[in-house]
Amino acid sequence: MVSTVPVYIISAVFAGVFLLIAALISNAIKFEGGANPKDPGKRKMWFWIMAIIGTIANLLFGLFSYYYPENNSYAKSQLITAIGIGTGICFLLYIVLGFVLSKVFKNGKLGNWF
Repeated sequence: MVSTVPVYIISAVFAGVFLLIAALISNAIKFEGGANPKDPGKRKMWFWIMAIIGTIANLLFGLFSYYYPENNSYAKSQLITAIGIGTGICFLLYIVLGFVLSKVFKNGKLGNWF
């Protein structure tokens, strides 16, 4: 029997790492002055770009490190289900944590994500 717990743990780690990268990018974008600044849109765009890249990276990591090296067909069917669920967990955890961070830091640069 194949353990699928590492797949879920790796998915949570991917969500946290890519959320950290999105926060670093958002903090690197400078505030723009004037009547119509474009910096909030840039921060929001990078938040969603990192969501997509993180989800795809999590899926590819799961496939290449767990699914393809396995030879047992029963284990492969369990792993593909776990990788799919883990990818969904990665995306949802990224969105939920990003929403919480944007509400906690609503007056800062991270507050522009939502």
